[in-house]
Amino acid sequence: MWQDVLISIFGESYKWQDIIIAVVGLLFGFILLPLLRDVWRGKYINVYTAGLTTIGLYVMAATFFTMKFWITFVAETFSGTIWLLLFILSIMHKKEVKKNE
Repeated sequence: MWQDVLISIFGESYKWQDIIIAVVGLLFGFILLPLLRDVWRGKYINVYTAGLTTIGLYVMAATFFTMKFWITFVAETFSGTIWLLLFILSIMHKKEVKKNE
């Protein structure tokens, strides 16, 4: 039953691993949304962590793209973009704090 539903949504060539990895990747991205809200309001996080995580997630997205794990590619790109926003906003806010000191 589940297999028929998945085939109707994703086609005959879907891989179950693609769906599992994508769901986990999307959850990791959505979990970061409250942190993104805080950073948007002026807080900042460690820019090295955010920068390296962004690079890592985009590398993973490219890897999944070459494996034809399309759903996971989108999920990892989403998570990488959230981390990229955290990185950029943290740099901006950290510069503001240093300027005001």
